[in-house]
Amino acid sequence: MKQIKHEPNPLMAARFQAEARQALAKRSNQGRFLDIAASKDRTWEPVGRLSG
Repeated sequence: MKQIKHEPNPLMAARFQAEARQALAKRSNQGRFLDIAASKDRTWEPVGRLSG
């Protein structure tokens, strides 16, 4: 049987981060609100009827 080659966790995390950055670089300006939301704390999240 063929052995599956596993990546160490730090290398896997670095690869996923690089792929995420590459995917985010291709998005349109409409996704800018996601950057703003990610920079704020959880206290800025909507609650009640506003939460989706």
